[in-house]
Amino acid sequence: MCRFVAFYATKSLDPEIISALLKASRNDILSEGSHPHGWGYVIYSYDYSWTKMHYSSAKPMFKDENVSFLYTIRGEKLVGIIHARKTLKKFLMGLFHSHPYYIRVGPYDLFFAHNGSVSRSMFSQPDLPYTDSYMILREISMMSSDPIDSYNLIMQKLKEGSTSLNSSLLIYSEAKGPRLFVYYYFNKNNIKEREDYYKMYRYNNYVFSGTVNSYLGNKGEEVQFDKVIELTT
Repeated sequence: MCRFVAFYATKSLDPEIISALLKASRNDILSEGSHPHGWGYVIYSYDYSWTKMHYSSAKPMFKDENVSFLYTIRGEKLVGIIHARKTLKKFLMGLFHSHPYYIRVGPYDLFFAHNGSVSRSMFSQPDLPYTDSYMILREISMMSSDPIDSYNLIMQKLKEGSTSLNSSLLIYSEAKGPRLFVYYYFNKNNIKEREDYYKMYRYNNYVFSGTVNSYLGNKGEEVQFDKVIELTT
């Protein structure tokens, strides 16, 4: 399972939170080992107009010198997702599988990051050679013309066959700019790790995985369970 941070910030990113994610990618103190199977981010920065930064790497986050760029990003508004990946399936490793995933739907650019797993049987085309996380985004893109409604519907549809649906969806349109949503859910009947590994927390306008919260000294408050929420300033 992976680790991520979703945020709606101003001026710059919180360096303590970035460092906590970096530490979690190197050594997950709520589980075992690291999250070495690539990492990436999408960040929209606003100064008079929106600028998009989208980065993917097959390197572990903790071995990529480009992580330093995150500490330098500036903007009146900053909206984004940063994700460090771990998978047990070797055939689904590599650059293509680094989150956040991207897909275009009508007037929307959709970026999606996910922590957890979903049974292939839950999808309409289970034999496609994609990760379950990309399959979720694909299902969101096909469900309805409103990606927010689709996100809600797909999360409810997949709950029974999941370990965790902890995730974030960033939606960009020229009309409204970026909008950021998060969803926190784990299925106690299916999980393979201790419960606190699956929990998600919020501190100001940052939402992050449980390991990140541990490295932050547990300063976050647990996110509302089983509800899609929007992050705003």
